[in-house]
Amino acid sequence: MRASPSRPASGARFRRPGRPPGGDATVRDALLETARGLFLSRGFASVTIRQIAAAAGSSPATIHYHFGDKLGLYRAMLEAAIAPVAESLQGFGGTSPAAEVDLEEVIGLYGRMLVANPWVPALIVQEVLAEGGPFRELFIEQFAGRLAPLLIAIIRREQAAGTVRADVEPHLAALSAISLAVFPFLALPVTSRVLGLSVEGEAVERLTAHTARVLMDGIGARERSS
Repeated sequence: MRASPSRPASGARFRRPGRPPGGDATVRDALLETARGLFLSRGFASVTIRQIAAAAGSSPATIHYHFGDKLGLYRAMLEAAIAPVAESLQGFGGTSPAAEVDLEEVIGLYGRMLVANPWVPALIVQEVLAEGGPFRELFIEQFAGRLAPLLIAIIRREQAAGTVRADVEPHLAALSAISLAVFPFLALPVTSRVLGLSVEGEAVERLTAHTARVLMDGIGARERSS
């Protein structure tokens, strides 16, 4: 008797290998979405190109065509999530921070990015922050190393404008801003149950407004704070 094929895990959708319907953008998006789920559930090192391709109904050759390799796929995932923040900070392509972006807007940019991409915090914890994280150097070079100088430049610009106190160290202020903006999303699996916090709908706007107020009350010019 011929053995019955194994059934996929509940909620998973598998198709026969081959090119998914739709154009290149559709294929690329399907691969990114599938890879995100597998990387989060199994860890980057445990997932193969072949497994990603099979789960997406595609082929390893298609992944190589779009991303080069598994590392390129991981890079593309983060790039797609963080690109809107980088573009806003840079004024859509410039090397200096956009003139209209201030610290309060930066907090909002990070918050909206993390709401749109809730997988980012968990993946960064697993693959970047954890001891021996395989993508720490990549993350620093490709993302953190690009955004941090822009944030520091914004802080210095606001110091020159008198919005931020002159005695504030820009590098430390940047660390505080990133910590305040990102930590609520890292801690959400706990705080959602313990404190009843949410980042859905208007809740994220309240969170980012509160975070910006706390930051500016700490580093803002006293005239502004009062």
